[in-house]
Amino acid sequence: MAIIRHNNSKLKIQNWMNVRLLIFVILVFTFILAGKIYYDTYTLEVRHYRIVHNRLAEALGGAKVVFLSDLHMKRLGPREQEILSILREEKPDVILLGGDYISFRGSYDPVMAFFHELKSAYAVMGNSDYYNENGSCVLCHKPMSPELKTEQNVSFLRNRSKILNAARGRLTLIGLDDPVSKKSNMTEALRGNDATGPSMLLAHTPEVFEEAAARGIDFVLAGHNHGGQVLFARYLKGRMLVDPAFEYLDGFFQKGRTLMYVGRGVGTSFLPFRLGVRPEVTFFQFAGDKGEAENSARTVTLLDERERTAAFSIDNLADLMGISHAAPGLSRKKHTESSSGRLFDFESEAELNHLNWECHKWFELSGDHATSGQYSLKVTVPAGQYPGINFLEIENDWSAYRQIRVDVFNPDEEPLLFHTRIDDGNSRWDYGERFDRDFTIKRGMANITIPLDSLKANVSARSLDLRNIKHLMFFIPGNDRKRTFYIDNIRLE
Repeated sequence: MAIIRHNNSKLKIQNWMNVRLLIFVILVFTFILAGKIYYDTYTLEVRHYRIVHNRLAEALGGAKVVFLSDLHMKRLGPREQEILSILREEKPDVILLGGDYISFRGSYDPVMAFFHELKSAYAVMGNSDYYNENGSCVLCHKPMSPELKTEQNVSFLRNRSKILNAARGRLTLIGLDDPVSKKSNMTEALRGNDATGPSMLLAHTPEVFEEAAARGIDFVLAGHNHGGQVLFARYLKGRMLVDPAFEYLDGFFQKGRTLMYVGRGVGTSFLPFRLGVRPEVTFFQFAGDKGEAENSARTVTLLDERERTAAFSIDNLADLMGISHAAPGLSRKKHTESSSGRLFDFESEAELNHLNWECHKWFELSGDHATSGQYSLKVTVPAGQYPGINFLEIENDWSAYRQIRVDVFNPDEEPLLFHTRIDDGNSRWDYGERFDRDFTIKRGMANITIPLDSLKANVSARSLDLRNIKHLMFFIPGNDRKRTFYIDNIRLE
């Protein structure tokens, strides 16, 4: 029996040693994996391609073209600064941007700061730019205008062609609006296109490749897929195509006379990291070959491939762990309520900095119909699907109050359909997880009262988190003409 006890003791010691060894191996593996993830997420691959293409060389021979896509910016951090440094060193002749500049829940301020550093660029919208309502309104100053230009010299081409006087000749640059958001229109984009000259199509997603090839476009630049972003995504290709564009993961593709390049992008989406699929900045130079037939297969040569690792940043670590916080010096100061519970009474021009919708200044202070102080907010909206105002920064914690109230004046004989939307931190811009309610405002003054215990999500019916309110919006759904109304004294009671 003593021998058995001795053997059992030895067995326990051995098992404990095995457990400690296993824990050690797991910790080492985790450390290595974490390091690999950080390195792959923040190390840029800078590629230079030489493309033998007679038609494009007619216009772009000798010119350097750079393509960036899917920045998904949360801040103007080390990775973005490294990109700007690369652009300053390389001095490209043409900068092309493939959409998804804004993270799904991020601020547009870093994007505008990034654009401000660009001398000149041409861009298209991506799906995250439309999903993020703050972002789409800033990037698209006039949503109904086909060609848009920011103050930072970035021209947005929305279903429109632009003739570029390039190094050697004229190039038709075609900008296609985002296909994922169902805003693309190839026929409209090609209107006025010089069918005989060289052409280049800029689109957010490569699902347009088939149509572009059918139309005889020479070169297509797209992004959207992030190269799969993680290694195992490549094994899903062809097995589980959750997106029609996923067929073209990254790299070069050719169909007929049409060549397409799909970039890996820069930022991340859904998963906050990359693994085995590094971000990239891609440069192209075009050359002709007298021995090459005009419509023959194009020759692509990788001239140079370098790595540029962004400086280490605690903010980057926070991003990898899914911790979101404001970018220092870029985000606006949060608007805070007074001890009385008043959110907005529109007695100062500074309060207008907290309002935004569709990049229009649809609002101004007015001395008419004020219910608190001297001024109200006069809102004049055009016809549109959802014109209104978005309160970008509000007090988050409503838990100490019973209701929210707002005074609305309708000067028209026709009743006003006044829609209120409230999001908390769990809504994530999802209709089913936010609160929506319509109010019919007859001519004159109306006081809208919403009990806070009635803030239930539209589909899930969960109660909104009153300690973490993120967005407050008022808009006129399905508005068919120009309308004016007045708002004042938005308060918690």
